[in-house]
Amino acid sequence: MFVRALVGCILLMAVSGPATAEPFRIAVPPLASLLEEDGSGVYQRLIDQALVPLDAEIEQHFYPYRRALRVFEEGEVDCVFSLTEVLLERHGEDEVIYSFPLGKFIFHIFTLADEPAIESVEALNGLSVATILGHEVYLKSVLGRDFQVEQVRSEAQAIRMLELNRLDAFIAALPDIQPFLGQLNYAPESPLLESFDRLNCHATERNLAFVDALSERLRTLKENGIYREEAGPLYVPFSHEEAGPSYADR
Repeated sequence: MFVRALVGCILLMAVSGPATAEPFRIAVPPLASLLEEDGSGVYQRLIDQALVPLDAEIEQHFYPYRRALRVFEEGEVDCVFSLTEVLLERHGEDEVIYSFPLGKFIFHIFTLADEPAIESVEALNGLSVATILGHEVYLKSVLGRDFQVEQVRSEAQAIRMLELNRLDAFIAALPDIQPFLGQLNYAPESPLLESFDRLNCHATERNLAFVDALSERLRTLKENGIYREEAGPLYVPFSHEEAGPSYADR
């Protein structure tokens, strides 16, 4: 315990020292109610609370999904929210540092409430299907590269298209879709993909110190019920064991 506390103090000094006067530049992709352009998203509020004792500053830049991924990969920012599995697949664990989760997400197939639930990707064959713009980067591993889907800008747009019979189904994630669940049907026991939203940074010593100190604070916030309090109905429960270690704990 003493060793862990000592390491934490050293990391905190690394984050707050003169070498880190520059703010950490973070790319922010859109996630309804979780990551917002005005900084009001659930994940952004959690980060703000976690930063209070760290004396580290961040600078957020809001981009569409694919551009957020691109500016991170091209080194224009230090970190990016979400997209952890995509980055690890492209660059490996030696190049990407990731934090304790900010939240859990679960992808499902959704239809209108008065339509039967669809339980598998195979059952989508021959149907008109949409995903939220940007989510296709997650879903390639589930759907396959040749699966054709229409892209829509929001969950609300997808529901309107279902109501107009322009779609048979669409794929979206909890908790993003939570406000619309009363209008929809799905098979809770048949998720397409389950994972976690994290903060991901380039693998540098400075970023490692930042992410490790930040992860300790995020764990504490979750243990104290702040995650559930901030997210409200958008909260998807998960255990520390389920989340696994952050990069620095491996």
